[in-house]
Amino acid sequence: MADFAFTFGKEVPPFEEAVAWFLAKRIVSKAEFEAMSAAMKAKAFTAAYVYAADDLQRVFEACEAAISRGSTYREFTRATEEILRRSWHRETVFRTNVLSSYGAGHWEQAQQIRALRPYARYSAVMDGRTRPLHAALHGLIYPLDHPFWQRYWPPWDYNCRCAAVTLSVWEIQNQGLQVSTRWDGSLPPMPKNFQSPAQGGVWRPDYGKYAPELAATLRQGVERAIYE
Repeated sequence: MADFAFTFGKEVPPFEEAVAWFLAKRIVSKAEFEAMSAAMKAKAFTAAYVYAADDLQRVFEACEAAISRGSTYREFTRATEEILRRSWHRETVFRTNVLSSYGAGHWEQAQQIRALRPYARYSAVMDGRTRPLHAALHGLIYPLDHPFWQRYWPPWDYNCRCAAVTLSVWEIQNQGLQVSTRWDGSLPPMPKNFQSPAQGGVWRPDYGKYAPELAATLRQGVERAIYE
């Protein structure tokens, strides 16, 4: 797991945009999640094989600790191993939520500096664990406002380890890079129940959907992550 050492083995500083994106999620049961549209699933939190509301809350809080306080995978395991009993399941829940939050934060930052760095290059890890569908996207460069990124801004699949690197016009020209502008839609299909964090752009919660005391807590957490 060397590629994930920054969260599996040591603490990292909080990533404000990632924290805000995760805190805006609504905890739902698996049945509620399955009934949601693809767009709404990106705004919800659940975990497969976890049915009790208290257990879902504990898993959510453990993910939030990793994202906002930089707690490690070892600490996540200690907090959730009685709920997420299988190691592969626990790792998938951790990776999915932490990396999706980071991906959403990176997407928001990329939009903020798009005038200076208007392109992005898809970067797969390209090791023995890289799936062919992800390797097929490696090195592709598209403008940040291209619909390609709405589908494939990483992570766009479970346990996706890919990244997107923004580029300036000078870097494109100086390095002789080829920018793609057309897309025939023949790229890898999207997985079921997973959506790129770029879908829907920057999202903020509808506080009116929550009980007053929960809404106040959520608003305080989101606004602290955004503005402090």
